[in-house]
Amino acid sequence: MEETENHALIEIHDFSVEKSGGFDDRNLRLRRISLTINAGEIWVFGGEAGSGKSMLCEYIAGVARRRTKVTGGQVLIDGRTSKGKPYLQRSPLVSFIGREPEAAFNPHHSVEHSLREFSRLIGRSGRRGKELDWNEEFYAVGIIEPERILPRVISDLPLMMLQRLSLMRALMAQSRVIVCDEATCNLDRIAEGQFVDLISQIREERGVTFVLSMGSLRNAERFADHLAMFFEGGILESGPAALLISKPDFSYTREFLATSPKLSHSPHELPVISREAIIEAEEKVHGSSTFIAGENDE
Repeated sequence: MEETENHALIEIHDFSVEKSGGFDDRNLRLRRISLTINAGEIWVFGGEAGSGKSMLCEYIAGVARRRTKVTGGQVLIDGRTSKGKPYLQRSPLVSFIGREPEAAFNPHHSVEHSLREFSRLIGRSGRRGKELDWNEEFYAVGIIEPERILPRVISDLPLMMLQRLSLMRALMAQSRVIVCDEATCNLDRIAEGQFVDLISQIREERGVTFVLSMGSLRNAERFADHLAMFFEGGILESGPAALLISKPDFSYTREFLATSPKLSHSPHELPVISREAIIEAEEKVHGSSTFIAGENDE
């Protein structure tokens, strides 16, 4: 791994975000979040829709576009503060991959044309400008026959191939952090497994730091180092992924984990989170002023 171990690459201090025009606790979208992510780690943010996991990903990546306002704290990436202002998405420091990767490409262009345009954008067109310039990145994302992919039109590609190309562009830009917001939610189980195996491989070979938001934590302990459980804009609990999944402190986390679909479930048998577990989570998140994650994990 290229990154220095235990180097704090992402530091979030007392970070709060509210809905634009909001002036009370009900409008808070992120609640005084504090966490530290070391270089080369894989972090997963878990939680239901609207829990704040995706919003924090957007602010880390500098692509937040919602009607929100930073009301306190800061996000530091390699010691640089955003001061509530987004980083440029094409910055070589951070890349962002969303649940709909096709939105980042022109659907009418070929893969080759798209990669040439991106190379020019990041100042890496090179003297030759040929596909051979990209072979290393093609192989890094598991595309072993790039000559078969280059002429294809973006709109004709399957979702997993678009995710591979999104990862490839991040590597081309030499990004040190790749933020994936629900990047696996539209993939089938086989493709999801391929994606998480791929990011694990990229982390090991390149030392890239990954931050993923996921609505299902199925098999997260297999690839993630740390897991943060979000609830109503706050972090309910956090810790090493394998430990938190096997021995969560809160009933909400335990019941959330049980809602991940299993092959034995029918659509009418999916577990639901109990009111008691929700009340316990509300008391923890709303009753405490701050939660510091990633600093005292054993």
